[in-house]
Amino acid sequence: MDRIEKAMQQAKASLRISGLEITQELEELVRAVLAGAISEEEFQKQALALARNHK
Repeated sequence: MDRIEKAMQQAKASLRISGLEITQELEELVRAVLAGAISEEEFQKQALALARNHK
């Protein structure tokens, strides 16, 4: 298991323990920033947009 996959599995497990789930869209966004495909700044912009759209 590569480091990104391991990090994602650990984060998802932690969220489940808290009774939360991650959307597929957010998971893809997190993977993109961890892989270096997008910047931290772009990640924050897109994550904020997702949060605003899911109210």
